[in-house]
Amino acid sequence: MFLFTTPSSQSRETQPASPVVSAIRQGAERTGAGFDYLLKTAQRESSLEPTAKASTSSATGLFQFIEQTWLAMVKQEGPKQGLSQYADAISESGGRLSVSDPVAREKILQLRNDPQVAAVMAGALTQKNRDQLASSLGRQPQAGELYMAHVLGARGASDLIRTVASDPGRVAARDFPDAAAANRGIFYDKAGRARSVQEVYGVLAASHASTQVAANVTPSVQAGQGDIPVAEVAAGLREGRARGLVGLFSTGGSRDPVSKAVANLWTTPPRGGTRMASLEGGERYFPRSGQSETTMSDANPVAGAASVGATAKAVNAPLPPSRPTDLTQPAVAASQPAATRRSGPLDLSSFMIQRSGA
Repeated sequence: MFLFTTPSSQSRETQPASPVVSAIRQGAERTGAGFDYLLKTAQRESSLEPTAKASTSSATGLFQFIEQTWLAMVKQEGPKQGLSQYADAISESGGRLSVSDPVAREKILQLRNDPQVAAVMAGALTQKNRDQLASSLGRQPQAGELYMAHVLGARGASDLIRTVASDPGRVAARDFPDAAAANRGIFYDKAGRARSVQEVYGVLAASHASTQVAANVTPSVQAGQGDIPVAEVAAGLREGRARGLVGLFSTGGSRDPVSKAVANLWTTPPRGGTRMASLEGGERYFPRSGQSETTMSDANPVAGAASVGATAKAVNAPLPPSRPTDLTQPAVAASQPAATRRSGPLDLSSFMIQRSGA
């Protein structure tokens, strides 16, 4: 019988998968889009909430499709996904899509809350944006750039990428006023300052760095496509946007160096300098000594003279215990007669009371 037992837990293989995650995986498989990319996009857009609704636009669902984009995807992909009746109800006039029957229109828009339908449409949109960006840029887009196309459209993402290369300091909200109004957290920092196009590029690309963008791309090729330029990402991650361990050790955001205390531990000390960790045991645990202070002043007399006032102020501060004689004066101990030096453990027999008859 065990006094303490641990309740058995299901392994990852036996735990039931989330219906939303399963729907995203199925959408990736049906369209050829990368599951990692679709999952991160849904997490960024809706926190995996199928009924999420934006307060600043018509964006709804896992992937926050706006009405016009959703109608276009249903019109294009509906026949392939068994939604022909909805696709046939959508008509185009003057560059805009509409549904004449209000009831049918509401049903079509409600499909955005269906995780399976939304994931399939998101996968199809990803592949469409990928083709358009590749044609415009002359290269395969990176994962972060695909997410830019999800937010700004393929043409908007292409314009943003080109502007970053030609005029990285340009205010992004000037070129994308509608997107900036609907996504203030992307185009403006917490203080309300408008971000540059390079900063917006970094903000959008950061969450999708090194993400698989297609299911049929080998890992070796995919790793090169998923890498986001460090300069663009770092430009978006300024003060207040540090993440992970950088936020623990940095004192001014992820672009700034770590604090001096941590940097001293991680970097090589300057020539002539030393660290406490490199000292001997006696010098490390008993740092206050006349010898070390004298050496410091002698090595740099100017610094020693400049620090006289600071040293005088610290006189009243409590000092560490003085260094034992065995540590500070090894030569004196070695010069003592052999009879007075202790070469082994202390003999306690002379202190013991001898009792007889016990």
